[in-house]
Parts: sequence; C-alpha cells; structure tokens
Amino acid sequence: MTGGGTGPAPGAEFQPDAGAEADVDVSAVESTGSGAHAAPRRRRRRIRTAVALTVLTLTGAGVAVAAPWKSGSEVAQAEPEPKTGTAEVVRTDLTDTRVVDGTLGYGTPRTLNGVGGGTVTWLAPSGTTVSRGKPLYRVDDRPVPVLYGGIPMYRRLDTPNTVGRDVRVLADNLRALGYEIGRQPGPGETVTGPVARAGGKGPATGRGSETDRDEAPPGGTSDGAGQPSPGSSGAGSEHSGPGAGGGGTEAGTGTGTGTETGSETGSEQGTTTGPVKVGSEDGVLTPSLIEAVKRWQTSLGAPSTGVIEPGDVAVLAGAVRVEGAEVQPGDPAQGPLLRVTATKKVVTVDVGASEVGDVKRGDAVTVRLPGGGSAPAKVTTIGTAARTSSSGQGLPGELKVSVTVAFDDPDEAGRFNAAPVQVEFGSESRSDVLAVPLTALLALREGGYGLQIAGGRLIAVETGLIVKGMVEVSGDGLTEGTRVVTAS
Repeated sequence: MTGGGTGPAPGAEFQPDAGAEADVDVSAVESTGSGAHAAPRRRRRRIRTAVALTVLTLTGAGVAVAAPWKSGSEVAQAEPEPKTGTAEVVRTDLTDTRVVDGTLGYGTPRTLNGVGGGTVTWLAPSGTTVSRGKPLYRVDDRPVPVLYGGIPMYRRLDTPNTVGRDVRVLADNLRALGYEIGRQPGPGETVTGPVARAGGKGPATGRGSETDRDEAPPGGTSDGAGQPSPGSSGAGSEHSGPGAGGGGTEAGTGTGTGTETGSETGSEQGTTTGPVKVGSEDGVLTPSLIEAVKRWQTSLGAPSTGVIEPGDVAVLAGAVRVEGAEVQPGDPAQGPLLRVTATKKVVTVDVGASEVGDVKRGDAVTVRLPGGGSAPAKVTTIGTAARTSSSGQGLPGELKVSVTVAFDDPDEAGRFNAAPVQVEFGSESRSDVLAVPLTALLALREGGYGLQIAGGRLIAVETGLIVKGMVEVSGDGLTEGTRVVTAS
C-alpha cells in the first residue's frame, strides 16, 4: 500500500483499539498468490498475535473480552468477590498449649542389688510383673520374695521383742498376705527386748524409730565404743531393694544361711535385754509374729527358722515390672541383679530448664499417641537435676529437666510398650473471655483491628490470646451472642 492508505506501513505492528473486533479482516491486502503478497500474510499473523496479547492483558485486569481463538459465546469471567458469613461472639475459656516430644514407656529403670553370698539360680523373666509375696529371683534355689515398704531389711531379725521399723515392714506384709500375726504392741507401750549394752548415755534400743536415734546408732547394735558391732548394719537406706541397707558380715547376711557368728553377735556381744519403748512407726518381733514367719517360710519352700536375714527378701515401694537382668543364673548373688520399672505406662518428657518452672505437679496435659489418638494425663514427677537432653532435642548443650506424665486411665496408653509421643502442656490461659473466629478480624486503616457487626456498624476491638483459630476480643458494645461478619 502507499503512504496515503490507512493500513500499517510495511514492517510496523498493528495495534487495535480496545473495542475493535478480535478477528480483523485483512482480506483487502491478502492474496492467494506468492512472492510480493507473502508480506501481507505475515502481517495478518502479527495482527492476531497483537490482539491475543491485548486480550490477555485485559483479562488479567478482570475485564471480560472476546478471545480470537474461541467462539464468540465464550468469555473470560472476572474473579468473584470473597464469600462472607457470620459467627457468634462466644464466652469461653482459652488455653494456649505448647507441644513437647516425649517417650512412652514404663519410666526410667532402676537397678536392684543382691546382698550376701550364694549363687543366682533363677531370675524373673523380662516383662513380668512381680507383686507382694512373689519371688523376684532365687539364690541357692531359695526364693527371694517381694515385700512392700519404705525401709529394707538391714539386720538379722531373730530375737523376740526386737523393735524397729523393719519389724513393722515384716508384720504389715505378713498380715497383708493373710497370716495371723497376733497383737502388736502399740505406740508408747514398753516391752522387754534387746538393747545395746551401756556405753554412753545409757541403754539404746537399736531400732530405727525417730524417738531413739539420739540414743544409739539406728538400725544396729553398739559394741560399747559407740560403733556398730559385727553382724549389724547402719541406718536403713531410702533405696529399696535387696541389700540396699548394706551392712552385715559375710557369715551373718545373705540368703538366710546365717552362721553362729551372726547370732552370737546380736545376742551376746553387743546387746543385752531391757525396757524398750515402742515408737509410732515401730513393729515388735513378738512370738506370734515369729510363728507367722515360720509358716510363711514353709509356704515358700524355705527352711522354717523364723529368722529373717537382710538378703532373704526384697523390700520395694510396690509391684515392679522386670525390665531386664544384669546377671545370669550361675553368677554370684551380690551387686546389680535386675533392672525394674513401674508397672504402668508413663510418658517421660525433657523440658527446658528455663521452662520447667511453668510446669507444676498435677497439671493436666494431653498425650498425642501413635496412630492419631490422644489421652488425658497429669504431671506426676518433676526432676530436680538439669542435664543435657538424652533425646538429642534442642540446642547442643541445652539443659533439660525430666518430667514424668501418668495417664488418667492407663488403658488409654494403647498397645505399644515404647513409642515416641507428643505432650501438650498448657502454657497460658484466659478464663471467661469473649472470643470470635480469627477470620472475623478486620485490619483498620488507622491501625488495630475491628469487627463488622452483622447488618450494622464496624467497631474497634482489643485482641488477646489466640488459640486454635479463636481470638480473645473486647470492645465497646461487644457482648456475648452478637453476630459478626466473617470471611469464609
């Protein structure tokens, strides 16, 4: 075409108006021939390309235009506005939680030690529960049963009217096992029994009661110089388990095979008889109790001597679950023998030393179990020693404190004996506050947040704790039950 025409100059791009038809008719410059007419065909392709780019630009802006490659009935629609709904302002309690990784199991195992001579001939299998009166292991093929109590058998009990807390443990357990033990003298009564020979402030009882600890070494007999005599032991340890009290000579302790030396020590060398006042926590080795011991020994298949040695029983706080063995049958019955745990599943959690102050014994928590379930639980123990986490969580060198969580219903712990779990601790709470869904909040131009009352005005609100999609709010005119607009 010449320069006076309305068409595009050679080499120029055609730019259609926004309202122009998408399919531009260029038949006037198009021919079916070749050669000089090839350029107009190329221009037609360029015209279509330019139209397409313009349509895409307008469509992106939300303007509906016809596309040249679609039929006239198909148009690009503008994006719809967000849908809205309404929600009610509620009055509720909000608790923010923090989640900490933990381990499901039976708690930290502890080791039980054997005392005295002899050879281990049997051990309770791993995973079994051993309760009062049941054997935990055997020494020289004699059973060592479990008794419940807070003080171990730390001395040989063989003399009538021996007074002490260890005697009380023996008496309470035989009664609980169904044995008739006769009457026990009550607190404040006086009996004639073995006492330490005079060697200082007068006669001593040798029992473990609080009232007489200033008179003699607790749990033992005196040799006249104020020292425990051979065959006796020191005060009872707070650790339970066989032999935890220590003490005793090789011949006078162990598995109930005490020798003449042990008996001679207690009866002739360090003690005499005299009046002994019974304390509030004491028991008395009465003749009836000794007879009950003999019947019990017969039922165990042990010699019915009526004598109890420190290694004859394992005094524990309660039933235990055997975690594993430290020795094998045939090994000496001294030192570590078994690892035991609690009988109910618990969760152990390592909490940061800087955060453990927010955790209190009895706090309610939620345990997230394997498989997606959860169970309510409570904090039962909080450690007092800070150490580097054994689970590998947290920063290197970060100090952790062990916290134990027990299930409200042990059956909800599931079938796993050990598994990683998560524990939800409540870290912050708000009681009796107004709350709305988080999607109801509107950011105000002047700053802060507001709520749009359904069918009404916009009000500014103060926000507080946010928990699981709900936010604490307060503001003038905002009341429980008010409906507000939410984005949905």
